[in-house]
Amino acid sequence: MKTRHLKNVQPGRRRFLKQSALLSAGLAVGFHWVPGVSAADDREAPSAFTPNAWVRVLPDGTVKLVVHKHDSGTGTRTALAACVAEELEVDPMAVEVITPENPFFEAYIHPLWHVFSTGGSTSVSLEYDRLRQAGATARELLVAAAAKRWGLAPAECRAIDGRVFERAGDRSAHYGELAEAAARLPAPESVTLKALSEFRYIGKLRRKRNALEKVTGRLRYSIDLEQPGMLVAVIQRAPVIGARVEGLDAGAALAVPGVRRVIRVPARPDVLGGNREGVAVLADDYWSAQQGRSALQVRWSSSPFAEFDSESLPARFGAALEDPAAPLVRTLQAGDADSAWPAAAKLLEADYGMPYKVQNPLEPICISAELVDGRLHFRGGVQVPSFAREAALTVCGLDADRVVIEELISGGSFGAREAKYWLMEVAYLAQQVATPVKLMNSREDEMRALFGHAATLHRLKGALDSDGRLSALRLRALSPASGEQWEPGYDERADHMDYSTTEAISAWDFAYRAPNLDLGWVRHETGVPTGWYRSVSFIPNVFAVESFMDELALAAGRDPLAFRLAHMQERPRHVRVLMKAAALAGWHSPLPEGTALGLATNQGYGSFVAVVARLSRNEGVIRVERLSCVIDCGLAVAPGGVEEQVYGGLMWGLGHALFDRLDIRGGEVVQSNFHDYRVARMSDMPDIEIRILEGDRDKPSGVGELTSPPVAPAIANAIQRLTGQRLRSTPFELTLPG
Repeated sequence: MKTRHLKNVQPGRRRFLKQSALLSAGLAVGFHWVPGVSAADDREAPSAFTPNAWVRVLPDGTVKLVVHKHDSGTGTRTALAACVAEELEVDPMAVEVITPENPFFEAYIHPLWHVFSTGGSTSVSLEYDRLRQAGATARELLVAAAAKRWGLAPAECRAIDGRVFERAGDRSAHYGELAEAAARLPAPESVTLKALSEFRYIGKLRRKRNALEKVTGRLRYSIDLEQPGMLVAVIQRAPVIGARVEGLDAGAALAVPGVRRVIRVPARPDVLGGNREGVAVLADDYWSAQQGRSALQVRWSSSPFAEFDSESLPARFGAALEDPAAPLVRTLQAGDADSAWPAAAKLLEADYGMPYKVQNPLEPICISAELVDGRLHFRGGVQVPSFAREAALTVCGLDADRVVIEELISGGSFGAREAKYWLMEVAYLAQQVATPVKLMNSREDEMRALFGHAATLHRLKGALDSDGRLSALRLRALSPASGEQWEPGYDERADHMDYSTTEAISAWDFAYRAPNLDLGWVRHETGVPTGWYRSVSFIPNVFAVESFMDELALAAGRDPLAFRLAHMQERPRHVRVLMKAAALAGWHSPLPEGTALGLATNQGYGSFVAVVARLSRNEGVIRVERLSCVIDCGLAVAPGGVEEQVYGGLMWGLGHALFDRLDIRGGEVVQSNFHDYRVARMSDMPDIEIRILEGDRDKPSGVGELTSPPVAPAIANAIQRLTGQRLRSTPFELTLPG
């Protein structure tokens, strides 16, 4: 899940109001809201009141809220619906939330990335203002329609709970009664938004939409989708990157009952998002497709990648960092670090490493596609509609207006659904057959897809002066670039900066200051296809920085909390979360013997977080007893959802610290399922304490990816205090010698 810092382009108000919904034929055709211009456009009033791209009011009183962001279980629909419903004066839980029929409507483009996408913990923070404005626009038009009906001034009426009331009388009308009249009125030049004190839903929601349907199994996911005549496809992908099909005997597979087709899927890294060549088996059901795949006789070619071994990466990465010709992009500079080393009272150097990781959402990748009447229909959890459009164009030669997406909630993503290969593959298969195709990954397929988190190495050097203060810091973060296929135009950037690999080590989000700073990113490509991953480069960057800050504090003889605070300037919100987390965990209180605390912190997505890990040791076995977490995310639109995201992020971070590791040997992924790729389980979870601060109540900021990065360094720092041993690579082994 990415954070990109590109030019922010927000549509102007007139353009915003003009973006009415050519969303559903017969509902909004021919009406465009422009201030001072009638919506009716000299035509008969539409059957629904659609003042903008997010609100629909039907004559029967039904209110529909269009949410144009993908929900992978994060509660996005709940929070965004609350933004509209708060101003529209309707209960967000009582209205119908739908996805747009046209996901490529101009109003839905991501204003930072200029694509149609969900990610980067940006959905609520970026949409908050304009969705409230959308709700307020619809509300004022409905109030104006009621006032006109009753011969009153709009100020003499008020809206509440889906009705407009006469303030000084008994008259009222529900929104459905007013929809037709409201559709004929000119849009207001400006709208008045509610004051914070007037909020009924924003900042108060504890429930999440679809919760009942989820726990009762009634919610439909991509994996549940069925259509008449639909074939289920599974793909036997090349076991080694770069291998090709040299020979194929599909006879035994086609003899399996229910198997209908066997189709070679070409390796087109330029088109198919870096996918490996494969052979697809299409059958009447998943079981038959799997049995058919097991019966395939495929002979694969050799590949230069067969020599690749992830165990050799630390040495390879270290050599790359020593290479003066390695491509270095400096992310933050101050003073002259080289001149500070000779004068230092103490010098410290350390390397920190993290392995490859895979996202493993609960619902493996699953998507359906059908090419019919010259249109490509995608059905499922499409997190990046622009990638679906790219698949249609590059694979099937179809323009954007020939793409239809039926969006469904997905059972998790963590960046997996921001990959392209599966959309490209299903588009290719849909082009080959005259029937709907549902492409399904097994857990083993998911584990070996190789579009997860890249392995990394960080090298740090720090200097302390005679007073124990940090006088100089150098950091080199080695990782591959996001790549041209993910970041179009990357190779042409003058600064060669990849913002998705330099999170937490750039000027706007690096927490600490010293007279001499030299932070930089070293690009190193291994050829392993990697992609987006929850919290992206915050994970390794925060691990390295926060671990090293503790090492510096220890060398300086300073308390780790005090040492951090001494090097934070003009960061009151950051200081506050640190202090609150320390107090919550009892940082300065006496601890039982065999117990230790470790802390870590970071800024990201406009928010701040601090985590304190409490560890205990008994007979050489270390246990994570408690994680205390304090966040400042500005205004928490849906506090219940925020707490869920914080908790999930802490669990995700625990996995980074203790379990997550993907190995590649001989060019093949070693792990295949949860028996050999350990993830955090319910029994692994420590006690969790969460506090949410609201440092800026005028604006929400990002939460979904905020809390996982500091967990691993907090645990590492506690291990250091508990045992005297510094662990600099993950996952940690918690059974340590005495």
